[in-house]
Amino acid sequence: MPDFRSAWFVTPLAPQVRVQVEREMPELPPEIESRVTSHWNAALAQHPTLYNGRVFCADVIGAEIISGHWSEYRRVLAQMRDPDIYGPEVLRPLAVVGLLRTTDGIVIGQRSENSIYLPGYWQGAPAGNVESREGETRIDLAAQLAAECLEELGLTDVACQVGACLLACEHPQTHIVDVGMNITTSLDFETLKERCSRLGNAEYQTLMLIRPEMTLPAPLVPTLSAMLEQNR
Repeated sequence: MPDFRSAWFVTPLAPQVRVQVEREMPELPPEIESRVTSHWNAALAQHPTLYNGRVFCADVIGAEIISGHWSEYRRVLAQMRDPDIYGPEVLRPLAVVGLLRTTDGIVIGQRSENSIYLPGYWQGAPAGNVESREGETRIDLAAQLAAECLEELGLTDVACQVGACLLACEHPQTHIVDVGMNITTSLDFETLKERCSRLGNAEYQTLMLIRPEMTLPAPLVPTLSAMLEQNR
């Protein structure tokens, strides 16, 4: 499991940071491939709906450009379960995470207790892997987060506006890299919560509206803490 005694590494990002593919997905040695397959089969036994999609992994993270390559979700999952599986050639899968402002505050979500990654943790909402949904090669972070808004919260492009990138935050054990981004909506919290319960995909067991004077719930994904700190 992730160890939060270690600090997450935060990189400030330009508002319109670019993400680009620089190389092909590397082949795995047979022994490593066998271990990946074993981890994947074990995960499928617990979570039969898992999908081995194509996800983007960062090789270099800079303020203006993030470069890397496409990989497979099963490789990422294997590293989550077996952090040293690739030795020094770690995968750094990219994810998008929203800092969502309604008309009455900022919305955060508590991940489902059934989640593979960080069950029960509070995070910015929505969030999800940067993935190739329809075989596209160009990576548009705003479009990726807009798709998560629709899937997780039931928010269409008309109901919300994805804004600037804020920062990248890397977990030291799993090496998942969250790209935090601003989102605004013209809805109030109660309307958003109703829409999420009706149209969302049950990613979050609870949504919460937070304001500056409030004590934040625990445990928090450090990406959320970093985004809130940057926006004070």
